[in-house]
Amino acid sequence: MRSSPRPPVQRVRPPQAPYRLVNRVVRWLLATPDRSGRVGRHLMLLHLTGRRTGRELVFPVAYRQGADGRLLVLTNSGWRVNLRGRPDVEVTLHGRRRPARAELVEDPDRVATVYRTLVEAIGHRRAGRRMGIRINVPRTPTHDELADAARRDGLALVHLDVRDGRP
Repeated sequence: MRSSPRPPVQRVRPPQAPYRLVNRVVRWLLATPDRSGRVGRHLMLLHLTGRRTGRELVFPVAYRQGADGRLLVLTNSGWRVNLRGRPDVEVTLHGRRRPARAELVEDPDRVATVYRTLVEAIGHRRAGRRMGIRINVPRTPTHDELADAARRDGLALVHLDVRDGRP
C-alpha cells in the first residue's frame, strides 16, 4: 500500500519533552534585561490568560518586526486560541514586561500572503526552519499551497502592538 505524498507545506511539530526543558531555560533567560541579550533579539515572552482556566500562560515566541511597525509572530501552536476575542496581553521584550494588543489572524488567505512574502525574503531553502514549517517542494510554495497548509495545519499570525516603546 502506497502512502499519500507529503503536501508542499507542513507544520513542524518539535518533540515535546526536550522543549519543556528548553522553554524553561529560555523563559529564565528572557525574564530580565541582563540575561536576555542576544536571545532577546529574536525571542520574547508572550503572557496571556487561558480561556478556560483563567491562569496566566507564558510562552517563549520568535518574533520579527512587521512592515507596519508591529511585532509579528508566526505560530501553529494551540495556545493561539486563547487570543480569540481577547487582544490584551503582555510581552517581556528585552527583559522588560510591557502591555500589548494582539491581533490573531487565522484567515488562510491573509496568513498565506504573509508567509509567502517571508519565504521569498528568506529563500525557500532556509525559510522552513526559520518559520516553523517544512517546505517539501524545491521552490517557493504558491499562495494556494500556503493557504491550504494554514487551513489544514492551523498556521496563523499574531500582530502585536507593544505599548510603552518598541524594540
